[in-house]
Amino acid sequence: MEIASLLTSLGTSFLIFLVLLLAFSWLSKMQVNRVIYFPNKIVKGLDVSTKSCNPFAWIVEAWQATEDEIISLAGLDAAVYLIFITTALLIMVLSAGVCLPVLLPLSKTDENYKLTLEQAKNKTAASYDDFDKFAMGNIQKTSNRLWGFAVAAYWVSFVTYFLLWKTYNHVLQLRTREQASLESKPEQFVVLVRDIPPVPVGKTRKEQVDSFFRRLYPETFETSLIVTDISEAHKVWKKLEGYRKSLARAEVIFEKSKTVKNPEGMRPLHKTGILGLLGPKVDSIDFYNEKIKDFSAKLETKQKITLIEKQVAAAFIIFNSRPAAAAASQVVHSQIADRWTVMAATEPRQILWKNLAMPFYQRMIREKIIYIIVFLAIVFYLIPITFVSALTTLDNLRKLLPFLKPVVDNKALKSILEAYLPQLALLVFLAFLPTILMILSKAEGIPSESHAVRASSGKYFYFVVFNVFLGVTIGGTLFESLKAIEKQPNSIVTLLGNSLPPNATFFISFVALK
Repeated sequence: MEIASLLTSLGTSFLIFLVLLLAFSWLSKMQVNRVIYFPNKIVKGLDVSTKSCNPFAWIVEAWQATEDEIISLAGLDAAVYLIFITTALLIMVLSAGVCLPVLLPLSKTDENYKLTLEQAKNKTAASYDDFDKFAMGNIQKTSNRLWGFAVAAYWVSFVTYFLLWKTYNHVLQLRTREQASLESKPEQFVVLVRDIPPVPVGKTRKEQVDSFFRRLYPETFETSLIVTDISEAHKVWKKLEGYRKSLARAEVIFEKSKTVKNPEGMRPLHKTGILGLLGPKVDSIDFYNEKIKDFSAKLETKQKITLIEKQVAAAFIIFNSRPAAAAASQVVHSQIADRWTVMAATEPRQILWKNLAMPFYQRMIREKIIYIIVFLAIVFYLIPITFVSALTTLDNLRKLLPFLKPVVDNKALKSILEAYLPQLALLVFLAFLPTILMILSKAEGIPSESHAVRASSGKYFYFVVFNVFLGVTIGGTLFESLKAIEKQPNSIVTLLGNSLPPNATFFISFVALK
């Protein structure tokens, strides 16, 4: 990639950032959008004045906000996210502040690429751009300048490890302080227990769970809520509610039909067939009253059956103190791994209710199957990504599609294509991944939305490492050096070592565009 192409990529990405920044500032200033951009302030009764909605005042407020203010307004997760962003920026500044002034002159003033170009027989394979001269590949073999890159690698590693260690300790302190704060949340008193054994004869599920936890925590156990599958009863309830609404609407129509000339009014009628177009006409009020009576009896019957037969092997255990709930979530409650699995409970809106009824061994089997699917997906996803990343380089497009030469050789278009074509192709392939991985993670039987997000993030990390890093760099390099490797198979390591450094510009543009 030429310097002009890189500058085009960075400049365009920065322009997009400015447009989005101005759009956010304009939208957040509108009165109708305040409930979207300042919900926590409104809920807490804080002032959402013109100052806070000023186009750029929020930047100053965000910069000056303390961690305590962020936690009180947006929660601990928002504070941890900002700490993560700050740590990443600090790693970049400390690494770049030392490495760039030292390493760029070391690379630029050497002539390895120039000497390689003069000695190479295959001129096309040995061509390099001006930007490549700033990389380590421009350092000659056995040169003392390589020590600078070795020291820089140790410096970046030390900065990264040290700052991550400090950040981890800081986040741990914030979490400990949040857990010990006087302001408590309902879920902090609750644990989720799964894999409850079969109900003993003569006991109900609730009696079984209550007796088990009351024996272990006699002073702190409060009560239990048994998870129940109410899907069938819910269907009957929805129909019942529909008939109640229809009855209310029919009664309103009947009341409106009463006039001075016709004080008795006209009772509404409707057909009972498809879409109200077919079937005999009936009195709407009498019909809906009869349906409500029938479905009320059905709902009562379904509720009784549900409480007896539809209770699953999971429950929420409520304690009267947070330390007791925290301790219970970290204690093994059975010598057998597939019984009485206890974990910390999340918010009700985070619970994946369908997964709570999933047995222990079914979850284990599903987990292994999902891991195999992810592994195969990584391998087979690598094939199209490697193929596309190799094809979307301008040199390969010029070779494989000769009719594109006028477009590729145009200087203005060349800068734009070099800046965005490979990165956009990769981003298109990666755009579908989060949704697919989220579906796979939920299929494992994970009990909450947040745990599923964490699991899918771990899978996404492996995709990025193996497909983005290895697939783009090694795949693209092998594609370009295929003929040379055919002639000299033993030189594959040397060829990769010479061809990998120029791929650094791809990742600079990829990060800027993403």
